[in-house]
Amino acid sequence: MIREFSKNKTAIVALAIIIAMLAFALFAGFIAPYDPTHIDTKNILTRPSSAHIFGTDTLGRDIFSRIVYGSRISLSIGFIAVGIAIIIGIFFGSIAGYYGGRVDSILMRFVDVMLCFPTFFLILAVIAVMEPSIFNIMIVIGATGWMSVARLVRAEVLSLKERDYVTCARVMGAGDLWIIVRHLIPNALAPVLVSATLGIGGAILVESALSFLGIGVQPPTPSWGNILMDGKSTLGVAWWLTIFPGVFITLTVLAYNLLGEALRDMLEPRLKERR
Repeated sequence: MIREFSKNKTAIVALAIIIAMLAFALFAGFIAPYDPTHIDTKNILTRPSSAHIFGTDTLGRDIFSRIVYGSRISLSIGFIAVGIAIIIGIFFGSIAGYYGGRVDSILMRFVDVMLCFPTFFLILAVIAVMEPSIFNIMIVIGATGWMSVARLVRAEVLSLKERDYVTCARVMGAGDLWIIVRHLIPNALAPVLVSATLGIGGAILVESALSFLGIGVQPPTPSWGNILMDGKSTLGVAWWLTIFPGVFITLTVLAYNLLGEALRDMLEPRLKERR
């Protein structure tokens, strides 16, 4: 698997970008040259320079520092929201796939109903009712993004539960919970890992869109989305307020998508042969 991954130069570049973004998030206090919330009225809308490499915003705050600290918010929302979606999806998918019959039919119809709702508008409706906060955004994105994971896990479990080792475990007296947790879920995680990698990029995009609309992460806490929102009104005179956070969002989402495709080729080589 490592040898196959090392041959994919695009995946290596994507992994390098992801590592760089994670380093920004983990070591923001050392990398950012300024306090991201510090207001400097003497340097309002300063162009990129040696003092402020990404320029400043309408309150004189350093854009580079805000982007670096914003990576903490955007990436943490992406990871935690996807984690919530995976937990819910694995629960529903494993139960539906293992028991089958009426249980499978009821749970999958519920999944179909959830898929009928436009996800982004459902998130907008829930956020409009709830108080906008980082915690609520994580919960809402995770609670509306588990359906594809449930379908993947169900399909894997339907196949795995007919394997000999599951039959042997059942003959030896293992209960349903033990078989699901110990044997089925670990062997069904390959497609879930791919889906999670792709889902992180999608969650970052959703968070950025919500913050851009003003119902996501609230100022003065920096996130890539609300930095974009700040630059909307000054796009004609301060291009750097929009370009730099936009580039970071694009690179991060693209890197996670490319890494997900590489993992899919590694973990499911038959799909690669069909393509």
